[in-house]
Amino acid sequence: MALSWRFWFLAPMVMALATVVLFPTVYLFWMSTQHWLVTDPQRFFVGTDNFQRLLAGADFWQALRVTAAYLVLSTVIMLGLGLGMALTFARAGRGWMRAIVVMPLVIPPVVAGFTWRFLLNGEIGFLGAWLLPAIGLELNPLAEPRAALVSVVIADVWSRTPFMFLILLAALQSIPRDFYEAARMDGANPFHEFFFITLPLLKGALFVAILFRIVDAINTFELIYVMTRGGPGRATQILSIFGWRTAFQELDFGQAAALGVVLLFICLAGAMLLFRRFVQRDLEAGA
Repeated sequence: MALSWRFWFLAPMVMALATVVLFPTVYLFWMSTQHWLVTDPQRFFVGTDNFQRLLAGADFWQALRVTAAYLVLSTVIMLGLGLGMALTFARAGRGWMRAIVVMPLVIPPVVAGFTWRFLLNGEIGFLGAWLLPAIGLELNPLAEPRAALVSVVIADVWSRTPFMFLILLAALQSIPRDFYEAARMDGANPFHEFFFITLPLLKGALFVAILFRIVDAINTFELIYVMTRGGPGRATQILSIFGWRTAFQELDFGQAAALGVVLLFICLAGAMLLFRRFVQRDLEAGA
């Protein structure tokens, strides 16, 4: 009886989560089974037709390849930079230095996109029009396919690395110093400390950081939209940009909803793989 009485204190939170999470998710699944064209007043059930048309289209697979390249490249660079900065600032560094490192995180993605678009402009940008030609690279970073993808990765890394840095820094500072002192007494060098103490104890933080990064990368929209709008051609069209074009240019809400369901399952699959890699093995070993 006491448990049921206490449960009612959770009711507002459960209702709020159901409103902002459960209802939109169910509605998304329902939309994905509907023939829903803005230009067609008729709306009816089509089953899996939206998914079949989505998976049969070349644009979806092109966007999936671009998303995979963008995700892997940006995540690897962010992880390396974030871990390197966290290791540096965990042992030294003043508060104002950390504030400078974290500053890009508070800048809205739209503002960051406009800033990097201006810097990389091939006619008036500091990087695109002056620095790159000065070192012998005659190219417009936002007008060439591969260079455009690298450009949006650089902008995203600059904007989002501080978040990964903060997660890893907090995890590093929570590791007891006694572990390192005991290892040094046994003759361990910094290499041994990193691979046998620091890295194993960072598994949980790495799981959280990479999981957040996967979800953030798949849902990235503002930065790429402002910088390239998915161009040139389809070079930087990740799945979120492809979904925007499907919904608001082709006006096919049913197929856009089907893409949303696919993105949901991609995120869930990524989360499950990371959980099995970083968490489940430790739980089984502890049991």
